[in-house]
Amino acid sequence: MTMNQQQPRVYAIREDGKNGTVQIFNDRLIRIRKKHFGKEDRQVIPLKAISSFSHDRRMLGTDIVYLNVGSLTYEWKVSQAESMVAELHLKVFY
Repeated sequence: MTMNQQQPRVYAIREDGKNGTVQIFNDRLIRIRKKHFGKEDRQVIPLKAISSFSHDRRMLGTDIVYLNVGSLTYEWKVSQAESMVAELHLKVFY
């Protein structure tokens, strides 16, 4: 790892009843979702493929983040949704 690369921040998510994480890099987002028997569903999403994202504040700290990639919409429960959306905004638009 070179000096100008930073470790990505890891956000804990819950999607379709399964726990997982999202890591945001400068050019991509990596979504890892736990599956049965210790397996993982890993997906790399280029930031340039993201068409929109937003979050919806819910009660008791269970904010929902929506991420649109083409015709796909991801819906994640994220405890630090505001921070995640702010970081995505910086990476996608700047």
